[in-house]
Amino acid sequence: MVRRALTLGALERERAKKKSARDKRQVRASTTDADARVMKMADGGFRPGYNVQLAVAGKAEGGPRTIVGVQVTNVGSDAGSVGPMLEQLEARTGQLPGHLLADANHATLADLKACADKGVDALIAVPERMAHAQGQGDHSAQVEAWRERMQTPEAQELYRGRASLVENVNAQLKQHYSLEKLVVRGLDKVTSVAVLTALAHNLLVHGPTLVNLLS
Repeated sequence: MVRRALTLGALERERAKKKSARDKRQVRASTTDADARVMKMADGGFRPGYNVQLAVAGKAEGGPRTIVGVQVTNVGSDAGSVGPMLEQLEARTGQLPGHLLADANHATLADLKACADKGVDALIAVPERMAHAQGQGDHSAQVEAWRERMQTPEAQELYRGRASLVENVNAQLKQHYSLEKLVVRGLDKVTSVAVLTALAHNLLVHGPTLVNLLS
């Protein structure tokens, strides 16, 4: 009888531990920042954070890289972010890019449609999950056209410029402006920090031109 009671107690403790572990995995919010969400980081770990999206204009072969759009969310995925960024670019600059370069995380039907609706050439890497999948409903022609376009030498050559544009700027903002670690809390404050950092970057890269214009 005692042995059975001990066995049941051990089983109950084991179940409680497993339930606690499941509950911890399900918690996606930070205990110190209500707006932050636990996300997978570049080092493979999971920590509370924000998703900072940048739109960068420039030439892959060199010259200034200008941040023309900043978007901050507490969603770990990049899916669906192309449409809002295009709307921001149009409102901020009064024009849209001829080409939009983005990695495979942005490849969704909504992202492709957002580009097609605004006449923007979507040069978005094709993820494995969409390499052979059929388009859905009215989007099938857009999906097929995008996949075919990304296989052309012209599209592949243009897409290679993405790393030297936005990834270059991402690295600078992390290394020189410490944007990787934030000391503020809340989505609004994080957005303010990201925008101010983008402005500082733009002033620095365009400083020589501004000086020449004012002299």
